[in-house]
Amino acid sequence: MKKIITLLLTVFLLLGLTACGSDDQGEDGTIKIGMIGPLEGDYSVYGTAVRNGADLAIKDYNEAHGTNYTLVAYDSKGDNTEAVNAYNKLVDEDEVLAIIGGTMSGESIAIASASQSLQTPIISPSATAADFTSIGSNIFRGCYTDPYQAKILAEFAYNTLGARTAAILYEQTDYSQGITKTFTEVFESMGGKVTNSEGYSTGDVDFNTQLTKIAASDPDVLVLPNYYKDDGLISKQAKALGIESTIIGGDGWDGVLTTVEDPKDIEGAIFVNHYNPDDQKIIELSNRYKETYNVDINAFSILSYDTTTCLLQVIDQSGQDQAKIIENLANVQFDGVLGHMEFDENGDPIKDMSYVTIKDGKYAAYGE
Repeated sequence: MKKIITLLLTVFLLLGLTACGSDDQGEDGTIKIGMIGPLEGDYSVYGTAVRNGADLAIKDYNEAHGTNYTLVAYDSKGDNTEAVNAYNKLVDEDEVLAIIGGTMSGESIAIASASQSLQTPIISPSATAADFTSIGSNIFRGCYTDPYQAKILAEFAYNTLGARTAAILYEQTDYSQGITKTFTEVFESMGGKVTNSEGYSTGDVDFNTQLTKIAASDPDVLVLPNYYKDDGLISKQAKALGIESTIIGGDGWDGVLTTVEDPKDIEGAIFVNHYNPDDQKIIELSNRYKETYNVDINAFSILSYDTTTCLLQVIDQSGQDQAKIIENLANVQFDGVLGHMEFDENGDPIKDMSYVTIKDGKYAAYGE
């Protein structure tokens, strides 16, 4: 009898240890993935796009693989302190395994810094500031950096468009100033000249003072390295002043057609972006996204979809070992809707870039 009781106690103890060992899963077996971004306010369109992209990726992945991942999303309000508070809540209360985010560069850097003691695996679909991935080996991004896209944009302007003069009208933010700095350095190193570099404050809606100076220089290209709401408004005012320069910009242009009253105001504008709008995989994903969320897809959504899918694939390979997840992310070979992606030694993606133009009031691949 004593042997039987001892055996039963041993079995119960082992069962108890097994249950305690599953802390990373919820009571129903779910594995939680965190998401942080602005879900209200001026930048909510970006955070909402990242949340929706991650949500759709998780739904698709669960359906295809029989897994039980779930998304826990928090609003950063576009504020660095709020973003860190959201990070702390995700890891302390929700016990997420990894995090998608942040969305904006500033909040992403704040989150990355806060994560260093715990080494939470973090991958941002959209943080383009160069310093983001340098913070720690647990930090990755799915988008190319501001300096990289600025370099490509400068080379495109000089080599493809044949531009020799350029004017820049930029918002006084890290994103816009970062692109402005690198574009100027690369363009002028190739023999071009930046005739004007004019700044404006966040919230400005009248750009006529800066544009009047630019009009006097008559540059070959007008560079607008800002987010699409401002870019559309600036383009309209530039055309009203008779500026005929080819308008070019960075990935912040993506989504511009949702804000302009008349697409003719931005007809012919060209910007570098993360995806080709004519690609069949993108078209199929865009249609499903519109059906699911009743809004048009944008680069933030697509980047979030791909980076989330990549993360889930790595988690399945790694188990719920965060150190292993980080190690396998660093060595991943991933093929998604945006094509092939892997990461360099900094956690930055090695991937292709697309050129998009506004043609007949619609997005189109440049040159096609």
